[in-house]
Amino acid sequence: MIIARGPVYTFFLYWRSVELPTSPDYVQFRTLGGSWIRVHVWNAHTFRIRMSECDDFPEPALNRYGILPSPETAAAYSALDESVFLTLHSELAALQIDKRDGTIALLRPDGQPLLQHAASPMLSSADGYSMQFVLSDDEKLYGLGDETRSRIQKRGHIAYMHAEPQHAYVPVPFLMSSRGWGLLVNTTWRQCIDIGGSVSDLLHIRCDGGEPDFYLFAGEPYAQLLNRYTDIAGKPALLPLWAYGLTFSCNQQANARDVVEDALNFRRAGIPCDTLGLEPGWMETYYDHSKEKKWHPERFSIPAWASKGPRTFFGALDRIGFKLSLWLCCNYDLSRHEELLLTGQAASEEGREEAWYTHLAKFVEQGVSAFKLDGGHRPIAEPEREWANGMSPAEIHNLYHLLLVKQMHLGFKQQTGRRAMIYAMSGYTGIQQYAATWAGTSGGGAESLVSMLNHGLSGHIHTTCDMDIHSAEGIHFGFLQPWSHLNNFAYWQHPCLLNPELLQLFRSYAKLRYSLIPYLYSAAHTAVRTGMPILRAMPLCFPNDARSDELFHQYMLGDSLLVAAFGETVYLPAGTWIDYWTSERHTGPKELRYTVPKQAGGPLFVRAGAIIPVWPEVECVGTVLPDNIGVHLYPCASGEFTLYEDDGITYRYLEGELSETKLSIHAGEESFTVQIEPRSGRFEGMPQNRGYRLYVHLEGKPYKLSVNGQPLKEWNLRPDGEHVPGGWYFDPELRQVHLFAQEDESKQAPLRIDVLFDATERRSFTADGKVAGSRAADSKSIWSVWERELEVGLVSGDLSRLHDSLDSIWQNRLELGWNTNEVKEYLLYVSGTLIRIAERNGWRMKDVAGDDYNELIHLPLLTLSEGTLSLLRRVLQKFADQFRVGPAPAKNPLIRQVTALIEQSPAHDIPLQTVAELLHVNSSHLSRTFRKELGMPFSAYVLEKKMQRAKRLLLEGERIIEVSAALGYKDPSHFIRVFRTYWGITPGELIAPIKKTKNQRKTTLL
Repeated sequence: MIIARGPVYTFFLYWRSVELPTSPDYVQFRTLGGSWIRVHVWNAHTFRIRMSECDDFPEPALNRYGILPSPETAAAYSALDESVFLTLHSELAALQIDKRDGTIALLRPDGQPLLQHAASPMLSSADGYSMQFVLSDDEKLYGLGDETRSRIQKRGHIAYMHAEPQHAYVPVPFLMSSRGWGLLVNTTWRQCIDIGGSVSDLLHIRCDGGEPDFYLFAGEPYAQLLNRYTDIAGKPALLPLWAYGLTFSCNQQANARDVVEDALNFRRAGIPCDTLGLEPGWMETYYDHSKEKKWHPERFSIPAWASKGPRTFFGALDRIGFKLSLWLCCNYDLSRHEELLLTGQAASEEGREEAWYTHLAKFVEQGVSAFKLDGGHRPIAEPEREWANGMSPAEIHNLYHLLLVKQMHLGFKQQTGRRAMIYAMSGYTGIQQYAATWAGTSGGGAESLVSMLNHGLSGHIHTTCDMDIHSAEGIHFGFLQPWSHLNNFAYWQHPCLLNPELLQLFRSYAKLRYSLIPYLYSAAHTAVRTGMPILRAMPLCFPNDARSDELFHQYMLGDSLLVAAFGETVYLPAGTWIDYWTSERHTGPKELRYTVPKQAGGPLFVRAGAIIPVWPEVECVGTVLPDNIGVHLYPCASGEFTLYEDDGITYRYLEGELSETKLSIHAGEESFTVQIEPRSGRFEGMPQNRGYRLYVHLEGKPYKLSVNGQPLKEWNLRPDGEHVPGGWYFDPELRQVHLFAQEDESKQAPLRIDVLFDATERRSFTADGKVAGSRAADSKSIWSVWERELEVGLVSGDLSRLHDSLDSIWQNRLELGWNTNEVKEYLLYVSGTLIRIAERNGWRMKDVAGDDYNELIHLPLLTLSEGTLSLLRRVLQKFADQFRVGPAPAKNPLIRQVTALIEQSPAHDIPLQTVAELLHVNSSHLSRTFRKELGMPFSAYVLEKKMQRAKRLLLEGERIIEVSAALGYKDPSHFIRVFRTYWGITPGELIAPIKKTKNQRKTTLL
């Protein structure tokens, strides 16, 4: 019999075909060629195949040391033994084995081949082995880890699985195919994987030692294969929450005072940061790879009587919210500890060969929270070294750094009970279980991005690179990664040393990153469950888009953000995409030649239907989660998102101690609904109550919002408090609806927000003065357009169009068929519009309206009579006169200085932070004082000044493109959108009557 749960019986080739019993632990037999084969049906879609010259199958290193799991029992399957072939059928795949020569074929359940040997594997106990598989003509392959930085699609490529600094930092012998199969080679020996590079239709794997041992996976698309691969190679472990912020490695010559000063400079500059790293200079012996490490006696003089606690520099850093990281190198024999662990011992009998991590425990007790591991000091240049586990240097080469991160990870976990932040340059299969990586000393350019894409396509999620802070593009890329790392090693790269423009850009990106932490952390939780990386190559997300393979310079960050860097163009796949910086919408597939806005460093797009949770502004992650969080919603399509939260410190999330909040958008043509489900689950430190600041991105202003069926009032100005429930505000510059809502007190019912809007976005008056659009639009949406037209007319002093609009209403009131309530609604809106204009300009209505004030405040009680029309004409003229007088100067001397600076700025776009720095005041205090003095936010005042100047220049005859440039807009189309949002009409519509008059004059003269 050939199926075995214990002993293995000899197989005879010419037995008659027979259906065999199901689900023994493994299948093992000897081929006619003399080699032995063992197959383990791992689960419904995965097989492990091993081949040997003898019938003994000892576990190789990755299984022996627990990096890959060893089989326990087989999944359910059935076996069909025929004359030549033995076929093992699981639920989702089948494996066919030729009993004559041991060739195999992975099949779909319907028998269609996915992958098959091209020839019998060649085994040699002295020289390793060789295997060949057939590739189809159109097949694409991805994976192999960080072994090349020139491509992500590996067809036609020859790869070497041999870890080597500067060339292959983290090789991973895993491939997945567009045909629906994946393959993991289970060995630590050096391999050459030729993916059609020598022979176009052959995948050729040559290994320098060991025997064939590989896993085959069936599944599609790539995300499913990645999930099934990481079921074997290990799901990623979450980093501590603070590690998803910014890590800054100090100069290697820094002392304790310098480190604290670096920390204070981050806080003074308003730049969030969580981790400070010490480079090799922290040690008494520079680059000390022994277990005798000590603090440098001069740079870090730590008195014996105060080696830890609040009086140390560790304590000082902790009080201002910083974690400390230490740089390490190692050439210790790590294999001894692994062998001792297999026997249940923690150290040798002599006690001289304790675990590597043991000597680091004292630093952790002092306050060290993270370790940075150098990949260049592993013992790769010691060919004669004898290792405690009996391996040759060639066999342990790829394994060594993997054992280092494993022992560091587990040692820290055992000592503290907290998650480890171990980050390394080098590694191998399974590194995602233990460590983060950075892209080595290659800097933060395009090659580093390809490295991260290949990592993600191979199951590793926590990747970054050394940020290039001397270019806007480098800052853009450096902050939009799974974690961010600024390496100051031998340089002077503290952001406070940048020129003012780059410093401001760095600060704004750092704040953007920290606001995105709940979004990124939820993506990390998704990776823990599925293996889907945080930073995702385009083929992972758009497997059917033929352009995906060539997109080296862009990626998806989580589900909804598309980031591009190091290229002049951006490719947008099918669907609707919103430019994060300008709010411009695009419909894919399309390729854009992208012009980066002034306030940005590179392209950033949001997928339609996106739901992006954000934190309020923080200086570091801290230990307390915010009670109130923001949620950005892009409701031009339906979408959903799950927010994951936990204590951010321990491994209790693996035991289910976490919360999930499901959010969704259901989009319709003229409405959409946002639903936030009650939080499920619990964890220590979970906020007791949760409020949501919602930012709804729309092209136009909605006309009705309700929360749980209760209508909300509209605020004319953004309320002073961020968490004021019961109303909503539309920001015309950002094109966002702002509102705040609290979760259900019982925490049992969902939070539902319904938004109604005009699907045509804007309605106005026709050429003959009649109202265009439906009756519903007449009373709900045209007035927002009329409000801006009113302000344009008042500022310009040209009231003819406004009078025409009013006359049209009066002339057509019978045709419109308004009832008494609709008349009141209209007049209420008109009076409210005038009040809003007065508030925006800091006027008192009584002062502007004069003798007409009493009638004006009772306007909703009047009728659509000629007397009412005459009243409105008089009041409009008074408003126009007031605009000519201009706003009253601010009384507060500080605010007079601010307004003067804004007036002096050529484009009226000076940032609040810059003004605060010039006047040597706190920016938050300045913002509050400005709002109190002038009755509007600083940003609204600046926008008003820009738009007033834009209108004036246009009316004076300046061309649109010239006005756009004068106001600091690089993209005229962006200027047009902002102008239209503010005034309700485009610049072209504003100057059309002027052009018409000029043309009429020319005609008359002719």
